[in-house]
Amino acid sequence: MLYVPNHNLRNLFLPFSRKTLAQITSVVIATASVTLASTAYAQQAASSSSASNAVVLHGDNLEEVVVSGIRFSQRSALDRKKEAGTITDSLVAEDIGAFPDKNIAEALQRIPGIQLERDNGEGSSVSIRGVDPDLLRVEVNNVGALGMGGSRGVDFRDMASELVKSLDVIKGSEARLTEGGIGGTIQVNTRKPNEFDDHFLSVSAEGQYNDVLGEVMPKFNFTGVRKINDDLGVLINITGSDKSTVIHSLQNSDWVRVEDYDKSPDKTTVNVDYADILNKADCASSGNTALCEAQWYDYSPRIPRYAIREREEKRLSANAMVQYQVNDNLSTHLGYTWNNRDKRALDLNLQIATQSKARIDAATAVVDENHNVIDFSTRAGSVSNRSLDFNWDQTTSQFETGFEFNTESLNVTGLLARSTTDQDIDARDATISADNVQGIRVTQHKGGLPVVDFSNANFRLTNTYEAFDPYDPTSYKSRVNSLYTPSVDESEELMAKLDVTYIPDSTIFSAFRFGAQRTEQSFANASFRHEIIRDVGGTYAGSVWTLEDHVNLINGNLKTSPAFFKSYNLPVDSIRYYPAVEPAGLVRDLQALSGDYSTRADLTSEQGNYDIEVNGTAFYTQANIETTLGALLLTGNVGVRVVKTDTAANGDVRIRVLVDRLDENGNPLINEETGGYAGGVPSTNDPDIYSGRKTVKSDYTDVLPSINLTLGLIPEKLELYVGAAKVMARPRMVDINVNADCTIYKNIQAQIDQQANICAGGNPDLDPYRATQFDIALHWYPDENSIVSGAYFAKDVTSWIIDRDTNFGVDFFGDGRVWDVRQKLNGSGVKIQGIELQASTTFTHLPAPFDGLGGAVNYTYMEADDVGLFNQLTGQELPFPSQSKNSYNLTAFYETHDWSIRVAYNYRSQYLAGAAGHSGNPIFVDDAGYLDAKFSYNITPQLKFHADGRNLTSEVKTTNTGVGRISSYDWAGREYAIGLTYKM
Repeated sequence: MLYVPNHNLRNLFLPFSRKTLAQITSVVIATASVTLASTAYAQQAASSSSASNAVVLHGDNLEEVVVSGIRFSQRSALDRKKEAGTITDSLVAEDIGAFPDKNIAEALQRIPGIQLERDNGEGSSVSIRGVDPDLLRVEVNNVGALGMGGSRGVDFRDMASELVKSLDVIKGSEARLTEGGIGGTIQVNTRKPNEFDDHFLSVSAEGQYNDVLGEVMPKFNFTGVRKINDDLGVLINITGSDKSTVIHSLQNSDWVRVEDYDKSPDKTTVNVDYADILNKADCASSGNTALCEAQWYDYSPRIPRYAIREREEKRLSANAMVQYQVNDNLSTHLGYTWNNRDKRALDLNLQIATQSKARIDAATAVVDENHNVIDFSTRAGSVSNRSLDFNWDQTTSQFETGFEFNTESLNVTGLLARSTTDQDIDARDATISADNVQGIRVTQHKGGLPVVDFSNANFRLTNTYEAFDPYDPTSYKSRVNSLYTPSVDESEELMAKLDVTYIPDSTIFSAFRFGAQRTEQSFANASFRHEIIRDVGGTYAGSVWTLEDHVNLINGNLKTSPAFFKSYNLPVDSIRYYPAVEPAGLVRDLQALSGDYSTRADLTSEQGNYDIEVNGTAFYTQANIETTLGALLLTGNVGVRVVKTDTAANGDVRIRVLVDRLDENGNPLINEETGGYAGGVPSTNDPDIYSGRKTVKSDYTDVLPSINLTLGLIPEKLELYVGAAKVMARPRMVDINVNADCTIYKNIQAQIDQQANICAGGNPDLDPYRATQFDIALHWYPDENSIVSGAYFAKDVTSWIIDRDTNFGVDFFGDGRVWDVRQKLNGSGVKIQGIELQASTTFTHLPAPFDGLGGAVNYTYMEADDVGLFNQLTGQELPFPSQSKNSYNLTAFYETHDWSIRVAYNYRSQYLAGAAGHSGNPIFVDDAGYLDAKFSYNITPQLKFHADGRNLTSEVKTTNTGVGRISSYDWAGREYAIGLTYKM
């Protein structure tokens, strides 16, 4: 059971280290410039005998060269970059459903400065230049997309990639752009019916296979365009799929410090308040013995666990649009997009609670040089067999209608839209447990991977020992419980927008733009809780819950888990299968035995729910520039956007009042030890007592100037871009809630001590995140298919929302009463800077068969200062959350008229996931790299076959709290797919 194979986690699948790969990347970036230079030279030499690379001379005939496929997408993306008014990178799908990645987030990871977050092995959200998803602006056809659960971050799994024509990642800013993106703006653009010249039909079918799940998952897409006439078109796009994902996870579930096991004279951590105390025995006179002695406490695993998290989803995305060209000047459209993810989530956990001093047998503890407890046996461990069963429904919708009016000198566009998100989680947690189990041995291998040995586990009875067996239902003899925690939340945004562009007769200004926008956003949530508990020996409804009752309930409700870490060579010995509670059956039987069939309708919403309204009104003016600076072309824009925000936060508030304790004569009691008055007690009839809902309103105004300038150093070849802007993003909904628990002190001693009235709650008066950003970039376009680019960016976040602290003297409810409130606050900010390097080309100038080659490489380096987060144990400043210092993409492809193959590798270095775990140490996600590939073959001009694979290097996701302290080791498997697409 304790045998450990000799594997190296870092190099288990890669034939080279990531450090080596990073060095290769830098070489590739450097040499790409030389390669592209030779490409450009060869093409310029060839231009003397060819008027255009789109035309080939054959005697008296001209033959047009049609660029399609991957090369067309790459060229189109470069065209969008050149035409953008600020620094932008784009992705273009050359055909329906032709994005090389399975969802929008995974496609976006190929762009410089984008870093992907994965959930259950699938790309879910992205950050731009290290700024997390909550602080990005995401738009679909210029309409804001909303997050779930009060988050502003958008889960891109909610949108099928088949709906998308192009993606624009706008890293700079213009006055015309809707505010809300500290990191940037992601614009998702879908297809329009009048982009098609004739009727169109595309049908595709695909089967996906995950080698952990071992099942085929179907997916289909239907796209149809009906041209009623040249001016009126209708488009319908429907994508449906059965999508299952899974994580097999070997966990310590964080680390804790509960005891000094190694008795080393060296401290494990240093508390700055007791740094001068070098001998543990001297802590007795320190004033706080426990805090002082904790400096010598070693790290031990909190809850070693085997966990399997399965997600089964039925996804459906639909988009319908009608577009009508009224006349030569006026066009209108009406569109509706609907996305639904109907999920069942099942988590199977076999876990051992070891998070306290009483649970670990100190005599068995072995501690390594980093003060990590790497081997121990339990003294009073608690084993839980816990399954969580969620029915989880998520729906987003977007309705939009608008018009565009054009003349030679005037363009007017208007847009009305309504966006919604709805989330309903029906969650049940079924657990059976055994307390006071001794002899469970937990050993850490390979830098912190737990190996659990139950062979000597037992219950210590009065004079005997009884073995504990995790496979035996009779061993779980302590408790069974069912926890029901349903929740619902919904968001809505209404938007009206008008933009006017005037084209003057000017040698300096190419356009003047003006506009106004109104948004009204709301969020509301509700959560509920109900629990049924049965403890062996407890009395319920007059009857004793016996061990026999207990075992009879458990029997029949245990099942064998799927093979643990199937298809992966786990580098330590581990349990292969384990018993898992079947939650639906256990809950059903427990309800029947207790007679408790409570549903959501029977429950009262828990305290802590809130609803919030955020309304924004914006006006902007912008001038586009096109002139010359000497002999060089200068283009760009300058403008300003003014935004007023009004918020109204409504939530649960409880105010209690402390008054004096009175003796039998009605006089305040005296504390005999201190001579002062005794502490207060809660009053039951004071008029200031309150329990109910309150609304707090706030407002703020932001002035956001911006400037973007591009100087053509070599016409159509070399451009120097400079841009600067002020940007803002509104706080997260959860941070501006008004929920509060408050205390008013009316007792005499508190008044003598000048004790302030206190609250703990949200902060509806939070200012938004505000930043000043600067970009400078040099773009070289050797030809229409190629780019070599370098960019430097800096972002000074002048208003940053920091973790909870005490805010003194706050008129929290706007009624004149002053409180000291523990809440999130606006900090001084953080400074982010970095560089982005990219190069891409297609080798069309080379002789066949090498003319089908192409590739791209990009690299991003980022760092942050003055983050304002510190390691609780060392005081050392922490890196910016969710920001990897290094990330890069390597892409290579080969394409002919009939077939293509594409290989892509994405890497990001370690990043901070949480500022403090249970041990006080920060939590990091380790560096990781993912290799994907896709092959396509045109069977006929109308029928295409494709096959692809993802995570071909079998990467795992690992989190840790320091050297030798792995918290989780997650395996999501490799995924393969084959499919057909038919077009007519």
